[in-house]
Amino acid sequence: SQEPSFVVTKVLVGKMDGDLRPAEFSTKITFTYTGQSIDQWNFGFYMARTFNRLISEKQNINPDLTMQICTQDRSKCQKLTYLQESDIAVSDSSAGNTTLLSPSANFSLISGQQYTINLLHNNQWNVGNYSAVPQSFFILSNTRIANSTPESSVYHLLDYHATAVDLGIQAHLTSTWNNSNQIVANTQLVPTPVNYTLNTGSHTLSSNFAIHNTLNSNNTVAELLQTNLLNDLRIVASIDNSSTASQGIIIKKITNAKQIADNPEGYKITIAQSGIIIEALNNSGVFYAMQTLRQLWNISATMDAATIIDYPRFKYRGVLLDTARHFFTVAEIQQLIDLAATHKLNTLHLHFTDDEGFRIGLDAYPTIRSIADTRAYGKSMMAMYLVQANLDKTNLQSVLYPYVNTTYAGTYSVADLTNLIAYANQRAITIIPEIDLPGHARALIKAFPQQLRDLNDHSQFMTVQGYTDDVLPVCTYNKQSGTQFTKLINAIMQTTAAIFNQQTTIYALKEEISVGGDEVSSGAWTKDSSCNGNWANLSALEKSQLFFQMMGNLNQNLKLSGWQQYIQSDASELGQHRVKSSQAGHVWVWNTSGADTGQAQAKVLAEAGYPVVLDYADQNYFDIAYTPAIDEPGYTWTGPYMDTYAALASAGSASLTIDKISAKFKSNIVGLEGTLWSENLTNYDHLLYMAVPKMAGLAEASWSADVVTNHAGLPNWHSLAARLGCGTGNDIEDFKGHGFLAYLQHIHGVKYRGYPQGIRLEVPQNTLCR
Repeated sequence: SQEPSFVVTKVLVGKMDGDLRPAEFSTKITFTYTGQSIDQWNFGFYMARTFNRLISEKQNINPDLTMQICTQDRSKCQKLTYLQESDIAVSDSSAGNTTLLSPSANFSLISGQQYTINLLHNNQWNVGNYSAVPQSFFILSNTRIANSTPESSVYHLLDYHATAVDLGIQAHLTSTWNNSNQIVANTQLVPTPVNYTLNTGSHTLSSNFAIHNTLNSNNTVAELLQTNLLNDLRIVASIDNSSTASQGIIIKKITNAKQIADNPEGYKITIAQSGIIIEALNNSGVFYAMQTLRQLWNISATMDAATIIDYPRFKYRGVLLDTARHFFTVAEIQQLIDLAATHKLNTLHLHFTDDEGFRIGLDAYPTIRSIADTRAYGKSMMAMYLVQANLDKTNLQSVLYPYVNTTYAGTYSVADLTNLIAYANQRAITIIPEIDLPGHARALIKAFPQQLRDLNDHSQFMTVQGYTDDVLPVCTYNKQSGTQFTKLINAIMQTTAAIFNQQTTIYALKEEISVGGDEVSSGAWTKDSSCNGNWANLSALEKSQLFFQMMGNLNQNLKLSGWQQYIQSDASELGQHRVKSSQAGHVWVWNTSGADTGQAQAKVLAEAGYPVVLDYADQNYFDIAYTPAIDEPGYTWTGPYMDTYAALASAGSASLTIDKISAKFKSNIVGLEGTLWSENLTNYDHLLYMAVPKMAGLAEASWSADVVTNHAGLPNWHSLAARLGCGTGNDIEDFKGHGFLAYLQHIHGVKYRGYPQGIRLEVPQNTLCR
């Protein structure tokens, strides 16, 4: 077959003539065809929007969309058709946010000619940055594929006004700086401890001293302390369990637990000239004391004499990592665990499955590895998230990202997961696995089409991500017609829960597994004749909740966690058919932090007895762009600014939420979480850019006392920004005294956003960083 070749020369995106609806925009893609002339071809690209169309009682998606290709002089035009397979068991054409278009009649591409593709009146929200533009273009001719990745200069966002955006960013920085409590902490520690009292004198760490662990016979934390001293200061320390030592570092049980509010993660450190004493109730407290000491000795091996009393505000301080959309290696997840532990976070919420991939490699199910874990589900075509390498400013080393025909796969074996659990637990971090059901299940359905399809279901729907076939046959659950489905899904959930059942952290729940439960389209199961009996007359969300309730009844050993929709409506009402609170592990509230949105939902859940974690999307969705600048990576649907100040402000939102809840149930707000959804997280460097320094805002908000983080209703942004520091030069040895971000770079090699200039990008010019 003939070899196609082309160059995209201009991309216009924005409001154009005829875009009448508020969300409508149009796109014009101009390219020069340079290959051999071809008659049979398809044109494809990735964009975080769908170019599919659905007009139904429930959904109204792209009703005015028109698509065509024209020659440069418009002497010839032809309608373009969205290509989609009708059966999920067939290899994909278009899927999700990857679009494949075909001319509706013969239209030859002639070598040397210029063409424009017009995609007019899409109503799936106008774009504001490079993360949202069409990209990673390709032409498919028979089995041959040609790719084109234009430079940013090719793009023209008609509604983006650089001067106005830049002025808006500066105004935002000034506003957040002014909307801050101006009290500065008397410590450089992040997060702020409960109490830090300077005493007279100092203590200098030097070689040939001992770590004396009298707390218990488990030396795991003592060994980590020993390793950190060697790595950071080249100090060799021995370990013993002597109870008579008076020098070195002494680890012992705290005698007055009320000093740390009887908190199992609390600790007391006494730094004196003769040595250092760590007092705690258990190894978790010792571990967090070690994180504090490590910050101090990396400033100077001679530490001021001090007494530090500290314990966390919330017992859940987490970060979610999406490994379904982008597969992160075990080593990369271990690095994230180390980074989270340094911030005194204690939970890793691992999103293992979604429409694009299923990452738990269960030996009993070989099609998970051959289909569900592989981009395009084992085929050579149709990668799902095709971020273009040269549009990503986090791509510091100019690495190539996958094209549409690039093989891309990955699962975690049981051995991998066992090692991750052990690694995390040694660092006081619990791992919670998530298998997203009954929506976001396309990869699983691809792997098991016979068991996970209901041929009686003729519903038409489309998800936010553009999928039309990603829901399980819930109305057949525990019916004879769904025997294979019921048996398979129960076995997968039970097997996965068992893998994570032997965790040793203080807050680990036995057999906890998240079912997800989010973003099921309102049009799902609306034309499914299997939805009779108890399923009849229920909305899609209610059917989803009934499915989880039935799953809980059949698997009563499991603790079923999930996003708010697995329990309540999109408003805040509790579902009539829902998992009971006694069987719920955690409920994550992802809606924005408004009084009538996230706060209202959290209140209803907490007062019904559910353990609630606040993941407010406008404050703790770390994959969202820091600012509305055109080259700032990430989506912008939650608002224009998802920065460190926003993450810190979640402390105040938590306080407002708790204040609304009756006294008996206030403790059901168990903590905060930051999310790293990976639609745009193309590699670990990109992850670090989106997570740091936002993670420090989360750490401060979830660990430090609310009177500190939200004093007089104002976030302690001046204090946190000063402790994050203004950075240092490229010499990583010259970090001392330059702040927490320089510290993270020194010990973890973090290329944070703004590296190596610290927090400069997030404070007004000529304020903190001059």
